[in-house]
Amino acid sequence: MATLKGLCMLFAHRPTCIKRLLIIEDDPLTAFDNEHTLKHSGYDIVATVDSGEAAVPIMAAEPIDALVLDLGLAGNMTGREVARLARDRGIAVLLVTGQCPEDAADIAVACLAKPHNPSALVAALRAVESMTCKNEAPRKVGGLRTYWRPAAA
Repeated sequence: MATLKGLCMLFAHRPTCIKRLLIIEDDPLTAFDNEHTLKHSGYDIVATVDSGEAAVPIMAAEPIDALVLDLGLAGNMTGREVARLARDRGIAVLLVTGQCPEDAADIAVACLAKPHNPSALVAALRAVESMTCKNEAPRKVGGLRTYWRPAAA
């Protein structure tokens, strides 16, 4: 655990416009690891849930800047459905999944492939911040596909 905390502190930064996160992950260990990593990196974790059915009311009731979303979820609602709802509400979506789908650009800002290490997760969120907050191309991150489209000036 000390190693993870050390990595998180090493890669810690002050989040810019993306501060409040909703983690949607059906694997409890992965969810715990993601929450721990992101909390120690300065993010406010609004909630960690395992299904779309649990995520939707939180997105409706709480200000959320970004989702850290696995596509394979518990319940009947798919990760794609959750991503589309978030996108329509102006919430940035970082997919964190075993294989990035071909239509990921339609539903997310970026897709981080599993497995990943804690520093890659933090770097992926930094990339999402670069694209959504600063309208800049992000730095390269291993295992991350980005779908950046510069905003018109």
